[in-house]
Amino acid sequence: MLATKRVGGDLTRSLDESKRTRSSVSGDLDWYSKQDVWSGLGKEGALRLSKSVVSLALYDGDTLLFSSSGIAVECGMRFLTSASLFRALNNNTAKKHDYLKIEVRHEGKVVTGFLEEYDLDLEIVVVKIKSTLDVHPVFLYHWSQFMPYCDVVSLGRDTSGKLIAITGKLTRDSSRSRESEYIMFSSCKLSEVSGPLFSYRGKFVGMNLIPSTKKSFFLPASLIIARLQHFWTYQERNVFLTRVKDLKAVRAGEKLTEGTHYLPPEGALDKDHLEVLGYPRPTGSGMTLVNTFEEYFGDVYCSGVWKELGKRVCRKMRRSVVSLASFNGDTRFFACSGIFIDWGGKYGDDECQTILTSACLVRNPDYPYDGEGEIVEGLRIEVWPPSKKRREGTLIHYNLQYNVALVSVQEFCAVSHAIFKDGLVNRPSKLVAAVGRCFKSSDLMASSGKLVPWSGPFDCKRLCYSTCRITKAGIGGPLVDYDGNFIGMNFYDRKVGTPFLSCGDIVHILDCFKTRTGAEIDSFRIDGDGSVSLNRWPVPSPYWRCPGDPDGFCEYERAILGSNRQIKYLGGSIRVCK
Repeated sequence: MLATKRVGGDLTRSLDESKRTRSSVSGDLDWYSKQDVWSGLGKEGALRLSKSVVSLALYDGDTLLFSSSGIAVECGMRFLTSASLFRALNNNTAKKHDYLKIEVRHEGKVVTGFLEEYDLDLEIVVVKIKSTLDVHPVFLYHWSQFMPYCDVVSLGRDTSGKLIAITGKLTRDSSRSRESEYIMFSSCKLSEVSGPLFSYRGKFVGMNLIPSTKKSFFLPASLIIARLQHFWTYQERNVFLTRVKDLKAVRAGEKLTEGTHYLPPEGALDKDHLEVLGYPRPTGSGMTLVNTFEEYFGDVYCSGVWKELGKRVCRKMRRSVVSLASFNGDTRFFACSGIFIDWGGKYGDDECQTILTSACLVRNPDYPYDGEGEIVEGLRIEVWPPSKKRREGTLIHYNLQYNVALVSVQEFCAVSHAIFKDGLVNRPSKLVAAVGRCFKSSDLMASSGKLVPWSGPFDCKRLCYSTCRITKAGIGGPLVDYDGNFIGMNFYDRKVGTPFLSCGDIVHILDCFKTRTGAEIDSFRIDGDGSVSLNRWPVPSPYWRCPGDPDGFCEYERAILGSNRQIKYLGGSIRVCK
């Protein structure tokens, strides 16, 4: 095992060295005043990358004790930085400093953070904040192999929040030892630790660990991704173990615990079948495939909440809610739900119906970092309607800013259109139901809840929340009241509740589709939405989870959820209602 160099020592000496090297940094501190730093990225790419790095500082009252850069890793709420912050915090806590605080600074805004997780072997810690910042997290679902001499740019921020950018190349370890093939350095001459390193295509390469005036050592993205996944899957493990316990209880003739539902076994999937479904292959035994499109939620049609909705509403949902899937060749790309709407009558020369759904069906999840288009071209769309006879669908409109798409499909008999009902989102505690279909089985599902004034971790500030719990299968499905009125379209939050785009906002987007074309649709903003950058809509990728892997909840949040106390959800953080 390779030993990692520990960063430590006298805190005051570290600060003095940091100040001296900062003054010698030759990288650009101001956006386009030095074109050679950003020329390989382009203006939009440079803007997005600059929003991924923040300044972190440890204070005792007004006295600065330690500072470093940080990398946004989860929707404006979590930041990756050097384990030196942990040591500084630990040392000064032992000295009984009473006014210690961690400040996170980005573009003039300062918020307070706290230490959530740490790994002293990899020299990383995760800092979480209680309110969101306008940042763009680095892409952590996939990583690329980077070759020596690849052009890179290293970013950092000083204590004032000024951006530092240094260009360079990746280089191999020159020792020619057995371990040297696993180690690379960058030629970026920097003083800031913990800042991100990017390729010129915007790909996240790693985090700077040990600065140097000759070459800098960095922690590669592959190790960061693996460690963060380990940090964030504790709760998923607990849910899985609870489900196993309940399934055993069902076999023994006992009653399921409240809030869990029996899932029919789907059988073991062979490796070829996994690839057709778009899932990765397992890397070992005893692993569980999570974040699939086949996971049920709520109650299956005719049971549970369906009995509360009434026969008329149940019939309407059964005839209006569909499941969709997109395919790249024979491999499934995405699956979600949708609902028939009455949108301008017929489409083209054929008699067609229009389905409102999520643009995740065609969105390129790596855009704009992979250099490809914003949607994946050439996808084949299949629709599974109430008749259980699959039809081919056609993408006719999409807006990636608000994650909305329209798909046309050959007309079906006896379909029911959504009844749009604006204004209901302003009625907190109103009972609602999130509805969706599973593409594999076509089973109709619903989860009940109420409207709540929550806010999640997503870029889009137009999202509202309900306490309904869904899975990925419910993305794009409708949120309805108990009279069957359409309130909004659901997205997915892996923590608590379900975010949705309101009916009123969707009406504006549909009007935009009718009156605008091309770039006009791309640049469209709903009145009151001042966002400039393209909203991200991250969906957890399927992966094989090892027993014992952690989840995305901190210990404080787990304690709250386990206490059965009334909660609130603000900026993606779970808190106790006072």
